Amino acid sequence: MAFSNPQVYIDELAAPLCRRFEAEPTAYDLAISTCIILYHFADVVAHVRNGKPHDVAQEIAAKVPAFHTVRAIANAGKHVKLTRHPKSELVGLRAEDLVRGKGAAFSDGSYYSDGTTHSDARETVVVATPDGKKHDVLHVCVSVLESLYREREFFEV
Repeated sequence: MAFSNPQVYIDELAAPLCRRFEAEPTAYDLAISTCIILYHFADVVAHVRNGKPHDVAQEIAAKVPAFHTVRAIANAGKHVKLTRHPKSELVGLRAEDLVRGKGAAFSDGSYYSDGTTHSDARETVVVATPDGKKHDVLHVCVSVLESLYREREFFEV
């Protein structure tokens, strides 16, 4: 198994973990682990390109803006509180900001402007980021995974 290959990494680590999170959408461990694995896809791409992970993460985020949220959750989950991030509005995110709540109101992952959703929305892990936005973490992870698959230049080795 060559986890240093972007395609193998995404197929054998990120996608299965994301599917497990889909099956257990209220699991904090799966929410944070999925974000960590998705974020570290940048490390794998940097490895095969002989580049810097930070630069690749910025490149990915330029094409997949939700990658910023994944990165913020991953680092807050690992370090308790996010003290730096390229998007300053996400600095201050804390691991305990991830809570079980109702999923997004709309298929694009958004909530109503006041942060509410439908009463029958499924339970999942949600996070309110310091910029005042509410995120359905499962939706963020699934959308980032799907977007990464579409960005084929990250799989060229």
